[in-house]
Amino acid sequence: MKLGKVRKLVGLTLAGVMCLSASAFAGETVTAKSSDVNWKLYGRVKVDFNYDTAKFTKYNDFIGAVANGAKDSDWKNDSTNFNPRDTRLGAIVSTDSQDWKTTGRIEIDFYGTTEGDNLIPRMRLGYIDLFYKKTKTDIRIGQDWIPVAQLNPSTVDFGILSAAGNLWWRMPQITVRQNYGNWQILGSVMRRHRSDVGTNVRMPWLLARLQYKGGVLGSDNMVAIGGGYRKDEVTRWLIAGEYKFGFKLADLKFKVKGELWTGKGIGAEFLRYDLDVNSVTGKAIKAYGGWADITCYLTKKISVTAGAGIDNPKDSDMMAGRTVASLNDRQFTKNTIYYVNAWYKLTNHVKLGAEIMRVETERDTITNKGTRYTLSAFYNF
Repeated sequence: MKLGKVRKLVGLTLAGVMCLSASAFAGETVTAKSSDVNWKLYGRVKVDFNYDTAKFTKYNDFIGAVANGAKDSDWKNDSTNFNPRDTRLGAIVSTDSQDWKTTGRIEIDFYGTTEGDNLIPRMRLGYIDLFYKKTKTDIRIGQDWIPVAQLNPSTVDFGILSAAGNLWWRMPQITVRQNYGNWQILGSVMRRHRSDVGTNVRMPWLLARLQYKGGVLGSDNMVAIGGGYRKDEVTRWLIAGEYKFGFKLADLKFKVKGELWTGKGIGAEFLRYDLDVNSVTGKAIKAYGGWADITCYLTKKISVTAGAGIDNPKDSDMMAGRTVASLNDRQFTKNTIYYVNAWYKLTNHVKLGAEIMRVETERDTITNKGTRYTLSAFYNF
């Protein structure tokens, strides 16, 4: 390559970097284009200030369940926490041809650890998306949100009702979506990243979902039903329904959404660690759960949300051969969370939030309770 061309290439590269940096500091979503490749840089800075009236052990920075213990000293402790870990950075790269639109996406946050595959920063998303325009077929390969039970509650807390009725996580998968007007059919194979080469688990989750959106329901309203099956040391299955509706009452706008599910052996792939199999009997644990919330948009700047979620493993499956003392902090016979929160939009990029979460964790005949009070500052770009 001639020296003149090298200088020109370097100059263009530096100019592009300076442009991206200036846009980022200005608080704008960063977009750029190089030949046929489109780039988008996005992210957020979020800081939560928590006051807890009980120990939420094993989770700490986000709500799961109240710590186990028959004595007050085992689970009672008021404390504060300043948490900036829900800060994220992502990039989307796409190309568009006559037949295909292809996208690559990566997103990170700071919720990982230095153990196993949860490094700091932690990869949240990392996938390739292939959309075939002629048939409206979408193929997604890589780590993305689980393809069933897709909705999440509108909580300020990062945990979005973990272990309290919301099935969610981000998992490596191959997912195909086919659109037919207002209908969408989905099929997927999903498997947790293997961290132990000694494991003998071979079969992934086989998942399917049917969605109807818009049409007679109205714009952006949606209902869906999905489910899955997996066979390893036990037989696991899941059925999940979800819905989302918006409506107006007088001058106020509302959004109602939620999920209901039931199944057996539902575990780590859905962020239900240690709730899938009884380690003493070796049998899969049946469970049901769900969540619902309603958001009212009082003004263009103020929104208020109230909701609740419940995760209810079958008592006899969970407790067989075990005592309350033998259960770890993630295990319970029922966990319920009630919450109310509000967001105030200070500028186009900054909003301030407040939330109260009440957690009631039942383990056989013992119920431990705690409350988290949260203030949050959120900058989006």
